[in-house]
Amino acid sequence: MKMEILKRSFDSERVRRNYRKVVWFYDFWSWLTESKAAKKIIELAEITDGENILEIACGTGVVFEQIAELNPNGNNTGIDLSLDMLEKAKKRLARVNLSNYELKQGNVLSLEFEDDSFDLVVNNFMVDLMPVESFDMIGREFFRVTKPGGRIIISTFSFGQKKINRIWFLVAKILPDLLAGCRPVSFSQYLEAAGFEIEEKIELSQNTFPSEIIKAMKPV
Repeated sequence: MKMEILKRSFDSERVRRNYRKVVWFYDFWSWLTESKAAKKIIELAEITDGENILEIACGTGVVFEQIAELNPNGNNTGIDLSLDMLEKAKKRLARVNLSNYELKQGNVLSLEFEDDSFDLVVNNFMVDLMPVESFDMIGREFFRVTKPGGRIIISTFSFGQKKINRIWFLVAKILPDLLAGCRPVSFSQYLEAAGFEIEEKIELSQNTFPSEIIKAMKPV
């Protein structure tokens, strides 16, 4: 079976509507299919307290909460296109004794941050829903806001390495709304084209759902 990257268009209002529909069970879905990836992301991030950290598409704050806990003397910023997801993230963070963070609405295609702002940029399961035509721009924005010597950790819905993983490609193809428009992608070449140096790529599968985690560095 040929595994092409399925076509997607980007409409910010449609994305907000899609995530408004799934926000009520998103954490359960994340626990079921993405928690193994989330654990690996935190491990690979190698956070040093006092850093400036940005999570793009922070969702309901599952990973962002851990970032803020590991970086209590640093600055932690989380952005997401969906106000519904951000509201849930804010409630999650309000339950812990932290004040070292900011959560706000933002769009990866036009990040409102200065060049070379962050020691670490994290982005989980967002590229999956963006058009391939936007991948170069996304890579460039990631590169622009990362400090020289800084690093980026990306996780994506991947094609997987086992036959059983292919079921998710078929779901994305036949029932795209079930996955809020997400589908398997390959993104490392776009990070390299932007100027990053790939340090590690890891393929994971959790309950048959395939993910790829990429760690890359912006050269000094």
